[in-house]
Amino acid sequence: MAKSSSTNSRLTIDWRRGLIPLSLLILIVLHFGIGAPWWVLAVFCLWIPIFYVAVPYYRHKRWEAFEKNFGQRFQRGEHKTLLEEYRKERFLRRFGPRAEMLSRLGLIYSALEKYREAEHAFEQSINATEGHVPEQLYFNLANVKFELSKYDEAMQIYLTLRGNSPYQRAARTQMALIDLHKGARVDQARTFLEDEKDRASGVMRDRIVRALSQS
Repeated sequence: MAKSSSTNSRLTIDWRRGLIPLSLLILIVLHFGIGAPWWVLAVFCLWIPIFYVAVPYYRHKRWEAFEKNFGQRFQRGEHKTLLEEYRKERFLRRFGPRAEMLSRLGLIYSALEKYREAEHAFEQSINATEGHVPEQLYFNLANVKFELSKYDEAMQIYLTLRGNSPYQRAARTQMALIDLHKGARVDQARTFLEDEKDRASGVMRDRIVRALSQS
């Protein structure tokens, strides 16, 4: 996946770099080949500040507004509304930060318990990421795979997290639940979950209690 992302990124960069030389060639053809008037050449040149200045500025402002709205609505649990708004954001989905947009879509689907869609969105986000993939993105993908009972795949991702990762404890809890479910390292898993039970809350605590009672 990392190789595919790197290739796509390189192609995108090369394509953008080629725009200006191509435009210069077109200007030469228009001026010397067709004899186009100066005002035509001037109008043609307008795309450069539009493409390299106006569009990035507009994209940045739209992304800031979307991200702020997303954070507020997600905390309030307005996940269905967020999904509707995401689908209406045609500009950002087409021209915005693709990896970040797909990551937010994955979070929405996860909150709506549409885990297959969330898995697909997170995997697309990882493929679209240029350079280093945020650890949170891998963690979110692992959690979705856990919900889909893809325990081996989830375990592999959890094991790649850094030892000092802020998601390490949650990952260890998930791995202990997987061990308990598969009947592997049962005593070690039970001991960890018994200690973790008092610290956990909400859905995670209910999941731990249920797993311990069934093992």
